[in-house]
This record gives sequence, C-alpha cells and structure tokens, in this order.
Amino acid sequence: MKKLILTLLFLTSLNVFSQKRTKIFFKDFVECFYSDNATEPISIYNNPNENIMAELNLLTKPHCWYKFTISESKDGWLKIENVIVLPACEDNELNMDIGKYKNKWIKSKDMIINIGASGDTKISCLNDKNDKGFAEIGYRFYSKPNSESEIAFCVKGYTESELIAVNGTWAKLKIEYDSKSYIGWIQKKISMRLSVDSLPSI
Repeated sequence: MKKLILTLLFLTSLNVFSQKRTKIFFKDFVECFYSDNATEPISIYNNPNENIMAELNLLTKPHCWYKFTISESKDGWLKIENVIVLPACEDNELNMDIGKYKNKWIKSKDMIINIGASGDTKISCLNDKNDKGFAEIGYRFYSKPNSESEIAFCVKGYTESELIAVNGTWAKLKIEYDSKSYIGWIQKKISMRLSVDSLPSI
C-alpha cells in the first residue's frame, strides 16, 4: 500500500512538473537526496569553507525530499546544479526556481543515493576483479571513475549509500554494511536510475 501511495504521488508530481515544463531528472549529472534521517538543516555556501549564505529547513510533510543535482565535488563538498523537492510538495518555492542555488556548495554529509530496488543486501564480488560489465550478482563498484579500473566490490539487493564525490556522471559512494565501510565508484547510467523505488524509504 505504501508503495502504491508513493507511486501515485510520484506520478502526480511528474504531471505537475510536466505542465510547468520543468525537468526533474538530469541524465548528465549525478543526483542525490538529503537523508530523511538527518537532524540538521542543509547549509548552503557560496564556496567551500566560507560562511553559510542560506539554509534549507528539514521537510516535515510526508513524501517530501530534497533532490540535488550535483555538477562537481571538492574535498567533501558538492557543487549544486539545481534543487527540487519530490515527489509531493510540488508547491515548494524551490520548485518554482530550481536553479536558485546553482553553483553554490553543500557538504556531502547526509547526501544519499539508493542502490537497487529490493532484496536483502549482499556485498561481494567476482573472483576476477578485471572482469568488466554488469555483474550477475549485482552492481559493480570500481576503484576509479573508469570502467577499465579494478572492481572494488559488488552490491546485490537494496542498500543506501552516502555520496562523497562526483566525476562527471560517476559517483563515489560509501556504503556501511555489517560494521564495515565500502567505498567505490559507480556510473549513473549503469545503475543509479532515480525512480519511485530509489526514493528514500518510508
């Protein structure tokens, strides 16, 4: 039932944005959400390590999340391309001007990307770390933002990850699992399709 409700809200959001001729997904950029487990407002900066120039309050209405499109990163900071509130809260002021904070910066802490749609999480890899392409056991993470680099690990099932850096459409993610931290690069076009199933869990 929750998934059905969320699906309907998402489709309604798509329709509203379509009527306003506003894109909500941007294939040439990495996109992430602000974690619904976060307890502090999102601080926005003109440049890394400068004073805060604005803050985004935590969203309290059901089915509302900040979705950030990210253009670049630097030492734990992410540069904003645009910000949208999804899938409900279509009347949020940010949706009237998604580029309001374009070229401003946020800290990468609590910025998440969900991997997979369902199933128990399993982290492992093929024996041959030089084997390329889509892994039958799940999604492959590389040691560098390059599919020719060594495979760092693989993920099967659903898991939440923290975005720590970007390089074009490659995202460097950290996954906490079974008391261990896994860090690797994954390309958006391969396995980070934002959809109803990849919205933060409720």
